[in-house]
Amino acid sequence: MSQLPNQQSTSKFFFKHSILVPVLALGLVSFNAIANDFDPRQAIELNEEHKAQLLSNMRGALAATQSIVNALATDDMQAVADYARPLGFKARQHKTPDELHKALPKSFKMMGRAMHQDFDKIADDAETLKDPKHSLQQLAAVMNSCQGCHATFRIEAIDSTDSEAVEAEKSFFQKLFMME
Repeated sequence: MSQLPNQQSTSKFFFKHSILVPVLALGLVSFNAIANDFDPRQAIELNEEHKAQLLSNMRGALAATQSIVNALATDDMQAVADYARPLGFKARQHKTPDELHKALPKSFKMMGRAMHQDFDKIADDAETLKDPKHSLQQLAAVMNSCQGCHATFRIEAIDSTDSEAVEAEKSFFQKLFMME
């Protein structure tokens, strides 16, 4: 009989801890699922292909910006213009909008347009003014725009079936509001 209380305390200990593990696991899963609730930035929902394309474009802009900084460090103003020009709005203006462009929210596109116009100005001023300090100040302003955009938006991947549903819903509401 003296062993019975000991067995009961062992089973109570096991029961308490056997519940603790699933509760902790569920808590971690729940935390991960709502992690984006802690990120106040506006979500831009893109399918995987568009997300990859947008992030690739951003990496390309960052690489070109680094090349501009290197050119400024050596006072090579023609190189500054050459690296800035493809990032400009004028260079992109001749391209037809693709599916990614159509999927982006207007506020994001407005910020992007301003940034691309700033690169046009950097390229033009680098060729005409040939003043590295001026170009560096312009580049600092562009980098502030980049920082502001990254502080405002986050990219969320959605699977293509979700994106088709979102497009169908958008189309329905566009038709509805056009009827009024």
